[in-house]
Amino acid sequence: MQTLYSIGEVHQMTGFSVPTLRYYADMGIVVPEKVDTQTGYRYYSFDDIRRLETVGYLKKAGFSLNEIAMMMQDGNGRDEILGKRLRQTRQQLLSLQEKIDLLEWLSMEDHCDGAGETQDSGHGYRISQKSFESRQVLLTETEESCGVEEIYRQACRQWQRLGIVSGQRSSGYLINENAFMRDKRLELDGQFLVTDQDIVLDRTASYMIPKGNYICMTTPVFRDDRWIRALSRYFAERDIRPRNILAVLKRRDFYDWKQSLYEVQILI
Repeated sequence: MQTLYSIGEVHQMTGFSVPTLRYYADMGIVVPEKVDTQTGYRYYSFDDIRRLETVGYLKKAGFSLNEIAMMMQDGNGRDEILGKRLRQTRQQLLSLQEKIDLLEWLSMEDHCDGAGETQDSGHGYRISQKSFESRQVLLTETEESCGVEEIYRQACRQWQRLGIVSGQRSSGYLINENAFMRDKRLELDGQFLVTDQDIVLDRTASYMIPKGNYICMTTPVFRDDRWIRALSRYFAERDIRPRNILAVLKRRDFYDWKQSLYEVQILI
């Protein structure tokens, strides 16, 4: 003989409230196996309880009660509805991941990848030495050194050609060494992007930042040139000839781009 369970017992087993169970029955989502015509008491079979378990899964998956009723009543259309929702949810997940990536970028903290850091005081600026592994980036180079506006325009054209949204990537600049050391002024040789996209890197776009020890300083690179004089004096006093000079974006200022913080990394 089949065991039947009262609506109170079903509530205890499934967690659905008694009013909810009655509402589901009225909607035809899960109809009890037996209803006592004299008392109106509802009794559920074990199969009914398992169907209620399925309803709980469907609710957690985001289906409306109307959709759930349709799937519980029509087995033929169930796979189509589930497949459609799965595709929609995957697309939503991609969109959410893009938002997460953008929010992480917008709230970018000063995370350093260097190891073996040492500190030195360089004329009021905080200077450190760090060790970096080689880093592959996408690079826009210019034939002649130029300012930030011109290189920005050139880089935007190249990133668009490669299908890259530059604003959502870690970025930085290659600084001209001669202008930096000799003339104490800022000129740029290129702009680079660090991207996690699967992009085929051609020779014109791919650049390998060398492994090695770097002298580092975090400063608003485009605000003024005092940091240039401080760093160039730091190298001159120690008779060190810098090689690659990078400015890596660490924190973006939304109101004034000139206040954005960059970590100047100079290979020694």
